[in-house]
Formats: sequence, C-alpha cells, structure tokens
Amino acid sequence: MSEDNSQNIDLQKEAGAKFHRGSALSIFGSDRREDLVALACALLIALGVYIFAG
Repeated sequence: MSEDNSQNIDLQKEAGAKFHRGSALSIFGSDRREDLVALACALLIALGVYIFAG
C-alpha cells in the first residue's frame, strides 16, 4: 500500500488544514457517543478515587 493510501483512511479538511479524525476502527457510531462514554468513564474513575482514597 502506498504512503498516500495508508494514511488517508479518515483524513478530513477544515479551514484549509488537513487532520485525522481518529481511528477508522472505532466501535462507536458517532463521535458524540464516543465522547459521552469517555466522559462517563472518567466520572466513574473520579468517583472511585474520591470514595476509596478519601
């Protein structure tokens, strides 16, 4: 596979800049769902630390 094809799986352009959105192998259907699950996990970890370390 050429360098161009292997690196452009999820390439996006915005305001003239190119960036990679993230992994093309995500298990989530949308970025919003992924963000919400990450936030929920972070809150659970923070709550666990607060309860067990406090």
